[in-house]
Amino acid sequence: MIQTPQLAKDWSVSEATLPAIYYAGRQGYAMRHKETFIPLTSEAQVKQHLIQNGHERETLNSTLCQIRTLNYVAHIGPVAGHKVGVYTSPDSGKKYLVTESPKIITGVAGDCPFIENFIFELFGEIEQAEAALAWLRQARRNVVNQQRRPLPAAVLVGARKCGKTLFFEIARLAIGGRSAPALRALTGATNFNASTLGAELLLVDDEIAARDYRTRTAFAQGIKKHLFATAVEFEGKNRDSITMRPVHAVGVAVNNEPEHLEVLPTIDDSMTDKLSLFLCQQAGLSGLSDRDAIMRQIVIELPAFLYSLDNTDHPERLRDSRTGVAAWQNPAVLDILRNISPEEALRELLVQCEIITTAIEHHGKWDGTANDIEIALLAQDSTQNATRRLIKHNTACGTYLGRLRSAGRISVEDRIVRGITHWTIRSLS
Repeated sequence: MIQTPQLAKDWSVSEATLPAIYYAGRQGYAMRHKETFIPLTSEAQVKQHLIQNGHERETLNSTLCQIRTLNYVAHIGPVAGHKVGVYTSPDSGKKYLVTESPKIITGVAGDCPFIENFIFELFGEIEQAEAALAWLRQARRNVVNQQRRPLPAAVLVGARKCGKTLFFEIARLAIGGRSAPALRALTGATNFNASTLGAELLLVDDEIAARDYRTRTAFAQGIKKHLFATAVEFEGKNRDSITMRPVHAVGVAVNNEPEHLEVLPTIDDSMTDKLSLFLCQQAGLSGLSDRDAIMRQIVIELPAFLYSLDNTDHPERLRDSRTGVAAWQNPAVLDILRNISPEEALRELLVQCEIITTAIEHHGKWDGTANDIEIALLAQDSTQNATRRLIKHNTACGTYLGRLRSAGRISVEDRIVRGITHWTIRSLS
């Protein structure tokens, strides 16, 4: 649970004449102004405001020293799901200043026919629409309660311009009003992930990453770290890293073409509870085609939609004690992802490999190491090139065999002989 904000009270000078000013080293200063904080990039600016607030010129330097010692914070800036205030990190014990609160729209009883029609057209069937609404409801609850809690990432799969991005625009407004592109941060393509710290909604919207095994694995690890870890380490350019507990939701919108779907993490035992998969249909948008008109209508109806969302609960089948809402997977999307997974690609190559299939046919099994499998696949012209693209590191083949066994896709056993894993394949069906 994120702690309640506590503004510093240890001033040695009168707060009546001194505005609340904080110092964060290379990040500079920030001064309270109404309901937010504004940056002050130099000591000269700080002194100007001190003078404006009635401070004597001869005391400016000593006051600056007091600010730097008594009101030092490790970070200045917005933090997703945090209201304005000074917090103490439960992980490091360091103080940090949150400069902007999420914009929480209050629900008001009323009608929202455009939004309701859009959502039920986009998701097509009641069960899927209820699951999407439950995900959005839980994301909003986490922000409203200022509580970091694990939450499955929502993956929307559908044709171009069917409404996926618009759904996440509604989600952005519903959970604080801030979003940030997150693919590079989630896959580790950049060491600087501070841009995601202040956004409640982290978006991967129709972006295509390198579709190799390591990138997909990094994406999976990024989802686990940003959504299911107790805290996340954030680092920005020319800033010290800091461990925080932002309240995040991850939304992924991908087109339903194979090259786009391959950006998604492999669905294995470690990811089934961390991804919700939705298959989207073309939403009619009640005849509206102008984006500005669509957004005006959404803004008008949003308080009523949020009132309905806040005053209903998840269906029993979608509740989860850990995450609040259970991960939900559309069967058709799940099948598509399994069919394009690297382990399924390996199974197809094994089916084509005459050395392995002949051994199974005549002897009831094939025995060998993962390296023996790779040698057999590379020796056959029809599987050679695909094998080189698929098996790019030493442990890949064994990893894929283990996944195929867990999914019940092949009959295979393993044993350790002199420190090396040997595999016995009995059936490829």
